[in-house]
Amino acid sequence: MTALPRRRKSVRRAEILAAAREVFVAKAFEQASVAEIAARADCVEGTIYTYFRNKRDLFEAVLTDVYDALIADIEPRFAAIDGTADRLRFLVARHLQIAVDDPGLSGMLGREARSGEPYYGSKLHALNRRYVRYLTRTLADGVERGELRADLDLAMARDVVFGGLEHRVRDLLGRGRRIEPARMAREIAALLLDGFAARPAAAVAPAPVADPIDRLEARLARLEDELRARARRTRRHDTTPEET
Repeated sequence: MTALPRRRKSVRRAEILAAAREVFVAKAFEQASVAEIAARADCVEGTIYTYFRNKRDLFEAVLTDVYDALIADIEPRFAAIDGTADRLRFLVARHLQIAVDDPGLSGMLGREARSGEPYYGSKLHALNRRYVRYLTRTLADGVERGELRADLDLAMARDVVFGGLEHRVRDLLGRGRRIEPARMAREIAALLLDGFAARPAAAVAPAPVADPIDRLEARLARLEDELRARARRTRRHDTTPEET
């Protein structure tokens, strides 16, 4: 008899979280209201406070659900991939896929990370660290394998990747352009691994330097040819008509 109420509570909590996610995606945290969330969940505000202490607690629960789902999807697929380049392409493509599947969610995560609220030490910061550890591990393993430079600053490289992706996604979405995760991941991974520098042109191999003895023999051969030619000219000049 007690199973039904517990099940109903879990369903109601999920409904509130779904409604809250819609509101937080549409509006910044400060502009979102518990009243609007309650209306979307078809309940009164008081019901929400029986599940969550306050709006911040509800927001953090939404974030936790988002990151738990992402990590649950990434973990087994990441474990099956070996090699720095392949892992990097996978992680970049998976990150871009967030914007393809739910542009509003992608915008919310970026917006809240840049909000006026303290980020470091926050719930969002802790969740984000769980998420980015796959990239950090990829970079660290690449250094250990000798596939990446030994003096690579892992934190800086991580920030370059995610910062660049955030800017690129925001630009494409703002222009209404299509995001192609697989293609973009290949291009971005190649750019990150190869760098911006032009590849040096293939050096022209210098002509082989002849051995001194070979050079001397070649000169003697030329002299001998010249002497024989001179001798033939002299014989033709000295020959008289009677002799012919």
